[in-house]
Amino acid sequence: MIIAMAITGDQETIVPIIEGETIRLYDTETEHVSDFENPANNLTTGKRSAVIKWANSKGVKVLCSPPSMLCELSYDLARQEQFQYYRVKAHTSFSALQSLIKENGLELVAALPPNEIEPSVIAPANQ
Repeated sequence: MIIAMAITGDQETIVPIIEGETIRLYDTETEHVSDFENPANNLTTGKRSAVIKWANSKGVKVLCSPPSMLCELSYDLARQEQFQYYRVKAHTSFSALQSLIKENGLELVAALPPNEIEPSVIAPANQ
């Protein structure tokens, strides 16, 4: 199974999509890692949805999800595309995620709790 996550910093911390410089794809069976520039990096709006669309185009259907990973609009898009989630605590490192997966310490879920979804902010139209 391939999992997508946003990564930042030397400690390779898993962060919400819009905070990570890198999107990492991790194959849990082979432990192969592929890093890509975050497609949200150069956007001003629709950042989270852009990452969902990008991951979907790569055939990924599982997201590693710390709190505030998605907003209402991107979560709706992810649900339409039938993504599933590994929920992790804030500031979880990639190495800790690998250990949790090996130890079966994470549950794959089809939905995120409402308190972990950010409100969508839609920029007002130019007047």
